[in-house]
Amino acid sequence: MKELTARGVNSSVVRLAQIHDTRKQGLIPYVTSVARQKRVSAYIGDGTNRWPAAHVSDVARLYRLAFAKAERGAISHAVDEEGMSMKSIAEALGRGLKVPIVSIRPEEAEAHFGWLALFVGHDMPASSSLTQQKLNWKPTGPGLISDLDGMDYEQV
Repeated sequence: MKELTARGVNSSVVRLAQIHDTRKQGLIPYVTSVARQKRVSAYIGDGTNRWPAAHVSDVARLYRLAFAKAERGAISHAVDEEGMSMKSIAEALGRGLKVPIVSIRPEEAEAHFGWLALFVGHDMPASSSLTQQKLNWKPTGPGLISDLDGMDYEQV
């Protein structure tokens, strides 16, 4: 992006979190698929590692604002909820799929989650406070857990 900006191109980046509604949620559909296949909704260790999230309608508004108002070379963060715990995500998936919720040991993560283990075990909180301030963006959409609770698990 620096090279483009240096050449006069007005470019900016919007960094995405778990973008969600009641149909899709970033990496979570893959976690849902594993829970359905394994017949348990798992989290690693105490499940306190976090993923940031934002509702798709809020992210759409952010893209519009970033296109219209962002400074050249700006990086915006599409984050409403700075960090939803993996345990709370696993609990919502367990409720929706009607499967037990379990904690697994870190050394079991790869066998359970496959390629997703790399992501499921990381703590990835993020903030959009500067984005909100600079672009006057205020997320108002429903939260991730609310969307997971409202999802039709027969369609996922």
